[in-house]
Amino acid sequence: MRPRATAQQLRVGEAAAWGPRPEASRQLRRARLRKWTPHTSGSLLGFLSIECASGLILNDLRLMIGKNGHWIAMPAVKQLDRDGKRRVDANGKPIFNQLIEFRDRATADRFSAMGLALVRTADPSFQGEEK
Repeated sequence: MRPRATAQQLRVGEAAAWGPRPEASRQLRRARLRKWTPHTSGSLLGFLSIECASGLILNDLRLMIGKNGHWIAMPAVKQLDRDGKRRVDANGKPIFNQLIEFRDRATADRFSAMGLALVRTADPSFQGEEK
């Protein structure tokens, strides 16, 4: 009776018969900038759409700048009261409901850095100076 093949021997045999595993040979897909519209108004620098590596397309993103640098503002909708009027906070500013959010600040910061890099690559004339 022959001894059983080890897991490593089985993987070698599979690779010889079927080729490398798809996830091992797949090129890492990157996010890509689908649309960039420069529009400076206050802390707003422009609008963008990003296609993530997963295929998810995020439209109506806003590239913003503030005292802590650049960030990508995700789409949001204004809250309305029962009469259809916009709700405001104690300072009179509109209240928004986030449609998309990140689980933590570090993830949001990585996404913002990636979005800013995509804009700078696609639009060399973009300055985006720090405030």
